[in-house]
Amino acid sequence: MDVPEAVKRALREQGLLSGAERVICALSGGADSVCLADVLLSLAPTLGFALECAHFDHRLRGAESERDAGFVRDWCRERGIPLHFSSGDTAEYAKERGLSLEEAGRDLRYAFLEGLCDEKTVVATAHQAEDQAETILLSLLRGAGLRGLCGIPPRRGRIIRPLLELSREEILNYLEERGLSHVEDSSNAVPDVRRNRLRLQVLPLLREMNPSFAAACSRTSRLLRADEDYLTDASAGLWRKEGEEAVLPVSRLLEAPPPLAARALRQAAEGFGVRLEEKHVASLLLLASSDSPSARLSLPGGLTARRRYGELRLGNSEPKTLPFPETELPFGVWTALPDCKWSVFWGDPGERTKINGKFIAFFFKKESICGKMLVRPRRSGDRLRPAGRPEKSLKKWMIEEKIPAPERDRLPVFADEAGVLAVPGLGAAARASAEEERADAVLLFAERT
Repeated sequence: MDVPEAVKRALREQGLLSGAERVICALSGGADSVCLADVLLSLAPTLGFALECAHFDHRLRGAESERDAGFVRDWCRERGIPLHFSSGDTAEYAKERGLSLEEAGRDLRYAFLEGLCDEKTVVATAHQAEDQAETILLSLLRGAGLRGLCGIPPRRGRIIRPLLELSREEILNYLEERGLSHVEDSSNAVPDVRRNRLRLQVLPLLREMNPSFAAACSRTSRLLRADEDYLTDASAGLWRKEGEEAVLPVSRLLEAPPPLAARALRQAAEGFGVRLEEKHVASLLLLASSDSPSARLSLPGGLTARRRYGELRLGNSEPKTLPFPETELPFGVWTALPDCKWSVFWGDPGERTKINGKFIAFFFKKESICGKMLVRPRRSGDRLRPAGRPEKSLKKWMIEEKIPAPERDRLPVFADEAGVLAVPGLGAAARASAEEERADAVLLFAERT
């Protein structure tokens, strides 16, 4: 197979580069990532994008991790490719949050990669056909539904995966033909986690039955994803957002085919940052068919479903009285929020001379502010991705930062028309934050009165 041609076809046919002027290749130093970086380097002039690379050190393998980082640095330096480098204590992060090392490493790695993006940047990862097969098998072991059995998507947000149709054998052949070296992660050869056991013990048996098993999984993924996309679009019309609630007309929900009804309920809940399990969907459908016009059901994440005559409404546990109204912040002027005892200022960096120990300061790139600068209480569904950290709901951030529940609704949330920009005590959104030294930065600071 002509690997560069296959990657170019994937990039074009799947629209993976749509609107992108910069591609950052996640380069671990392994065979798959070296292949991807080399192919992207050859395609960059033709397809009109600038190539950069990024490497994250999980600090899990001691000298081997240092070897990998050195290999990547040398590889990029020899080719004149800009390299972004970061590291994180994966073991400590996993311990603090009760995650597996695999989950913690993924969170830290993707937070780093996504933090490098702007609206004209995508991150390319080197997932290939065997990775796809492993993911589908893991989902099958969990008893996943159609969405889980779709496997790894070619694109999710700013992350693209151009190698999903290529086998490991094709990648290794390409490296050999090009005379390219790579490093091996010794932990991949230890069957201590389920994915490694599948790769080392199960996939070889399946390949004996079908030498093209990975390609067959890729084909299955494409077919299932087309079905899932169709069903997802069809279910979107079964619910609507109304103020702070998601509203589902009971008659339409119960008349819909079960796959559409289940998807509509999941979509509505995901708008509040809540993932529903099968048992929750079943309970919601029972609530919808209940004779009680005012029954209710508690769901994960503080979400409550209320039957209100002919409607099923999902929202906060109880309607809340706003501690202060949403307010547009005029540039260069102090604004007092007396009901929550905060004062805020939005203006030029020259005002930084007035900062003292009582102020919480944020700096933003002026061109990244979308429309008006607002201050308001938090809302259901509000999410924040600080630089170098994963995106989460404000509620999850506040719990992790141990902000007392009575104070959470009284914290000012600074937002523009694209969403949350900053929250005192939680940080600023990576999409707009700037270093203090930037000449074009704008300043926002808040004082608790």
